[in-house]
Amino acid sequence: PVLYQMGVDIRQWGVNAGRNVTSQIKERNKVGGVPSAELGDNSDAATEASSDFNGCGLIDDGDDDDEGGVADNEILMALNVEGFRKMNAYAHSVFPTTAGVTAATSPIAAFYPSEHAQLQPLPPHPILSSLSEAIKTSAGKMEHGVLDKSATACQRMGGGSTVFCKSGKDRTAMQVTFKQAQFLQRLMDKKPSTTLEDSQISYDDVFEHATLMRIHGTRVPICEKNAGEAKYAFNPLQAKFMPEMLKPPPITLAGFLKKPET
Repeated sequence: PVLYQMGVDIRQWGVNAGRNVTSQIKERNKVGGVPSAELGDNSDAATEASSDFNGCGLIDDGDDDDEGGVADNEILMALNVEGFRKMNAYAHSVFPTTAGVTAATSPIAAFYPSEHAQLQPLPPHPILSSLSEAIKTSAGKMEHGVLDKSATACQRMGGGSTVFCKSGKDRTAMQVTFKQAQFLQRLMDKKPSTTLEDSQISYDDVFEHATLMRIHGTRVPICEKNAGEAKYAFNPLQAKFMPEMLKPPPITLAGFLKKPET
């Protein structure tokens, strides 16, 4: 199994915003000739502010990933890069290609022991090129494409994918319905000469179908069984900061005065 992870809620947005402001402060002070040692407390102000912001009730959806923790972008990036490395090695082994491969980066067997791993990294396999770009551009921002493209790449190679947040009912529901709608649209638009994964689709149609599934499908009853209310544990503020394809329909939001979970 290979793991990819990406924060897709307001907490992740807050962490990214805080780190971006911190970077801008450091860069501005470097240009102004201020020694890095003098940045001290100021350089961490934005990160601390985002941490305080994460503690307020407006963003607390009752589905926290860590008790009082703040997402670590470095760990997130390292985890996704490691997942890509494993998937890329598998792709080169099962679907050999000479694109960008040299003698020094010749792939080993897919299930070789880790101690025999090649010294130089393999170039991204063509199947994984879009996933590679998504991971590269994900530093410091909420890149939903990492989750979307990794699942699609896995499907291309004959595998399956599982998505899960802490409770498995809210953010999970948004991603599951998105992938279901995506699959449905590809199946409906598939041409005889193309594979299912290569079918060109309209994401407006995908979002429309996902919205119907989020309102009338099985995901809302799951929320009701878990929390006692047939609503997703988001309020309008939280939904505003989610990736476009994962935004729940307004009618399904629990709101600011949602019932406590049981």
